[in-house]
Amino acid sequence: MNREQVLARQRTYTLRPAAATPSAYDIAPRDFDEIEPPMTQAEAHDGAARCLDCAVCSECGECVAACPVDGCIDLHARDEKLEVEVGAVVVATGFKLFAADLKPQYGFGTYKNVITGMQMDRLLAPTRPFNTILRPGDGKVPERIAYVLCTGSRDETVDNPLCSRFCCMYSIKQNQLLMGALPLADVTVHYMDIRAAGKRYDEFYEQAKSMGATYVKGRVAKITEKDDGDLVLRYEDIENGGKLVEAEYDLVVLAVGVQPNSDAQGLFPAGELAVDEFRYVAEPNEDLNPGATSIPGVFVAGAASGAKDIVDSILHAGSTAAQVAAHLERARLEKVGVPA
Repeated sequence: MNREQVLARQRTYTLRPAAATPSAYDIAPRDFDEIEPPMTQAEAHDGAARCLDCAVCSECGECVAACPVDGCIDLHARDEKLEVEVGAVVVATGFKLFAADLKPQYGFGTYKNVITGMQMDRLLAPTRPFNTILRPGDGKVPERIAYVLCTGSRDETVDNPLCSRFCCMYSIKQNQLLMGALPLADVTVHYMDIRAAGKRYDEFYEQAKSMGATYVKGRVAKITEKDDGDLVLRYEDIENGGKLVEAEYDLVVLAVGVQPNSDAQGLFPAGELAVDEFRYVAEPNEDLNPGATSIPGVFVAGAASGAKDIVDSILHAGSTAAQVAAHLERARLEKVGVPA
C-alpha cells in the first residue's frame, strides 16, 4: 500500500462507536454465568474494524512481526468452509440442563430467591459474583436454605422419567460447602431418594448429615413467596406419616437434572443417527460394542448417550476411544489387503 492510499483512507475515515454488548468487556463477574463468554463474531468484527480504521492500517506487518505465534495473524485471511475426510467421528455433544422454569409451581424466574444448583455453584465459587453467599433478591445472607432434589428428573409431567444420576451428589457437595461458609445456616434437603451408589458416595452423604444438614423425604408440591422475599415450601413429609407440611426458608435451590441434547441428530442426515426411547444417542449393542452407533464409523462418548457423572463419562469415553482405534486399524488393514 502506497502513501496516497493511506492518506485516502484517512480522508474517508468515520468514527465507529464501541460495541454496545458488554459481555466480553466485564472486568469482574456480575451474574451467575459459569464462564466469561468470548466475543461474538459480530463483536470481533466490530472491534477489528474499529482498530483498523482508527490506526489507518497500512499493512506494514508490524503486528505480524510482534506476534509470538507464527501464522496467528494473516492479513489476507478470508472466511472459508472446509470439508475434511476422516476415518471416524465421535459424537460427544453432552446433555442439556433442565430448564427450571418448566416447573412453574417452584417459582424459578418469578421469585428472585429461587435459584438453580448451577447458580448456587457460582455463589460458592472463588470467583463468585457477590464475593460472598447472598440471596439475589435483597442481598441478605441466607440463614435457612432449602434444596429441592429431582427438579426435572424422574418426572413424567415434564417428559423426563430418568434419574439424572449426579444431582444428589452435587447437592450434597454444596451442602457441605455451605455449612463451611455459613456455619450458622440451616440447610434442609427435600428428596425422593438419595442415590449415592458410587465408591464412598454414601460415606460422603453420611458426612453431610453429621455436619448438620437435614434430609426430608418427600416431594415438594409448591413454593410461594412472602412479601419480604422469604419462601414457603409445601411438601409431603413421608417419614412422619405422609402429612402435608409447610416450612419457611430464605433461599431455595432447585437441583435441576439433565435432558438429552438433540443437537447431535442435526449433524447427520435426518433419521440416520438412531436415538433411544429417551432421545439419547442409541448404542445398538451397548454391552458388547459400547460407543458404537447406528452409523458405521460414528461413535458416541459421554453423556450424549445417557446421563452420566464425570467418572462414568471418562470410562465411557475410554471405551469409545478403544472402539475408534480398532475401527481405524481395521480400515487400514482392509486398505492394504490384509483380512481384519
